Formats: sequence, C-alpha cells, structure tokens
Amino acid sequence: MQVIVLGSGTSTGVPIITCPCKVCTSKDPKDKRYRASLLFQSDKGNVLVDSGPDLREQMLREKINAINGVLYTHFHFDHLDGLPDLRPFTFDTKAELKCYANPQTHEVILTRYPYIRNSAIYSNVPRISLNMYPGDEEKGYRAIEVAGMEFQPIRLVHIPQAGLLSTGFVVNKRFGYLTDFKEINPDDEKYLYNLDILFLGSPIDHPHVSHIQQQEALEIFTRFKVKRGIIGHLSHQYLHSELLTKWHGYAEPAFDGMQITL
Repeated sequence: MQVIVLGSGTSTGVPIITCPCKVCTSKDPKDKRYRASLLFQSDKGNVLVDSGPDLREQMLREKINAINGVLYTHFHFDHLDGLPDLRPFTFDTKAELKCYANPQTHEVILTRYPYIRNSAIYSNVPRISLNMYPGDEEKGYRAIEVAGMEFQPIRLVHIPQAGLLSTGFVVNKRFGYLTDFKEINPDDEKYLYNLDILFLGSPIDHPHVSHIQQQEALEIFTRFKVKRGIIGHLSHQYLHSELLTKWHGYAEPAFDGMQITL
C-alpha cells in the first residue's frame, strides 16, 4: 500500500493570500501546502480521502488517471468543494464513482450538489454513487473494502459546541488518518493502538475551537504507542524546517507530495 499526501495545509492553504509572513513567502517547496487530502494506492486501484478545492492541481501534479472510490471526512469546503472536479474520472467509464460519507456530510453533499440525486438527466456532471458508511454514528461503523484495502471509519467530533462530526480511518489495520477533530469516540479508540503510522491533523500549537493543538497530537502518538507519527493540516505558523527540528524524535511534519509505503 502506498499513501500520497496530496495536501498538507489548512483551510486557507499556504501561502495565504495577502500574507507576507516567512512561511507564506518561503522558497522551500515543502512550505507550499494545498488543502488537506490523501490518496491511498494498492495494486487494485486508488482511493481518495476528501476532494478539496485544490483537487484538480493535486491530481495533475501526481498524474492520477483513475480513482476507485472517495471517502469523505466531513463537509467543510476545504475537504469537499472540489467534488465537481471528479468529473473527468467518470468520463470514460460506465460505472458510477462510489463515494462514502457520514450522515451529516451525506446530507450536505446532496444539498450542495443536488444534481447528484438525478445525475442521469444531466450530461456534464460527475456520475457518483453516494453512500453512507455502513453502521451508524451511535453504535459504530463497519469496515468497508475499496480497491482491495480495508477502511475502518473512526467516529470523531470536529466542533463540539456545534455538534459537527467528522470521520477518520484506519486502513488495513496499519495506517490511521484523523484530521479535523477535537474528540475521538472512546469506543473507537481500540482501532488506534500500535499502528505503524498515525497521521493527525493539527494546524497550530495553541488551543483551537475545532482542532487538537500540536502538543495534544504528540501526546496521542505516545498514548496509542504508534510507531511513526505524522502531523498535517498545517497552518503558516512554522516553516517545514522548523517543525522538523521542533518535533525531532516525536513526530514529523507532512508535506505535499510526501509518499509513504507500507
């Protein structure tokens, strides 16, 4: 299994428009951060996690010509609003592109893109089969298999005050991806212990209403005894080189184009 970090940035992307800070003006390509997204690859195909507004550029950069499924974490624009750019992946296939989401995100997708309900009557929209993760938010979700890989959904709370939920994943019982969250459902913590890699989204190193701070991410790596910790969904707070030094021996910063082989 191969994992490609399509985007390692937060909702604004980095550089941020109009920002003159040292990160936004850095010449280091590892300080250029598209909106957060991962691609999982096996010998049976590609699975995309989230389709943010940078999707077109990400797919062209990595020369991705086919997608076998899309898994959504939640409905915020930086994770969803590149959905129309899935169209080319359905131009030359009769099958619909299978997508999965939690109930909140499922509802928002159909509201924001109503043509998905009746795609047969449109000529130029992505042919998508939108599904909810099997199981439910209260009792837990069952694993799904896409492109020969097993994805176990992990229930997360993104913004507790608003009741906004998110979904993470443990892939093939080895790689965990949790982005945009404040809380992990205690009943799903059993999936997170002793992973080869745990990738967490944490934009900044001070308290935030909807994200864990970076010190919390380091503590999660220790708590679940993961072999390798990676932090993405990064803001323009630190240079990549600064994060390498700051987290040395504890975790590593993600960067666009990063490739991980398991």
